[in-house]
Amino acid sequence: MSDLRPETSAYVLSRIYAQGWNAGRKMLAGGKGEISSAHAAVRNPYATPEEQSRWMKGFTDSLERGAGPFTPPGGNSWRSTASKTKDGTS
Repeated sequence: MSDLRPETSAYVLSRIYAQGWNAGRKMLAGGKGEISSAHAAVRNPYATPEEQSRWMKGFTDSLERGAGPFTPPGGNSWRSTASKTKDGTS
């Protein structure tokens, strides 16, 4: 039997994953290098094992991806390289 509360739906679990992802991204943006699993576990705000696991998955996935999916090579997070002309201007 799952420790998941009845009101915790797939949507809620996806939001928990996103919160973990965002926490990991903030750690990377803050210049934190190596982050131990114990350090990450202390930051995990959830009580049930399934919620904790989902948050930790988001957190670790964000650290493994480094620059993240929204930063294309040669671009930045708010403007893609596709919007630039051949001479590098917008």
